[in-house]
Amino acid sequence: MSNLALRIITGIFLVIILVGSTLQGGILLFSLILFLSVVGVYEFYKIMKNLEYKPNLLLGILFAIVLVLINYLGYNRYEGNVIILFSTILMFIMTFKEKLDINTVFLQVFTLIYIPLSFSRILLLAESNLVWLVYICAWGTDTFAYIAGSLFGKHKLAEKVSPKKTIEGSIGGILGAVILTLLFAYFMKLDNYIILVLGAVVGSIMAQLGDLCASKFKRLSGAKDYGYVFLGHGGVLDRFDSVLFTAPYIYLIFLMS
Repeated sequence: MSNLALRIITGIFLVIILVGSTLQGGILLFSLILFLSVVGVYEFYKIMKNLEYKPNLLLGILFAIVLVLINYLGYNRYEGNVIILFSTILMFIMTFKEKLDINTVFLQVFTLIYIPLSFSRILLLAESNLVWLVYICAWGTDTFAYIAGSLFGKHKLAEKVSPKKTIEGSIGGILGAVILTLLFAYFMKLDNYIILVLGAVVGSIMAQLGDLCASKFKRLSGAKDYGYVFLGHGGVLDRFDSVLFTAPYIYLIFLMS
């Protein structure tokens, strides 16, 4: 089987799982978010080890599970306390080590916020139609940016971070996200078009920042992909890097609406 065929089959499977879990909600969506969070933390810690940091994998996964669980159970008001407790335990452990590696502590706290906390926003949006904007902004941008970049791309966007990305592709991604958002608003009979369009523009930019951020970490560590859990697509952080930036942003819109 060719790599392209494998990517298509895996992509279709991912869409079915994601859409089905989001529509069903409840324990199914919780299980998916928990899986993505745990695997995502593992992948990011592996990258950290490549950069010669020494994260505590067991503790990171344990607190990722706790963070996702409290959001699923409706106790998200305590997530700040969970992060503080995680930081305190890390500092306690580091205190009794020969060398105080404060950078590793900061990176582990960042990982908890970057991955499970961001993924958990999807759980908090599960009852709102806005949850679909997370996917539209993330993967709509990715798809249209790829098409526009392939057809019209000439000027590099961030060559040192991601050599294939172009300014033309970036603009195409934004336009694509806006078009898909307008179609979504039309079929869902939503009437606040101006807010949705502005949200799509910023959401598309956030998606691209998420992609570039994940690419930067990979480039620094010398890794080609974060993992291999999705055949033909790499790991969780390869496929969901833009979602990690769009989910908190769309949740912010939800809180303000």
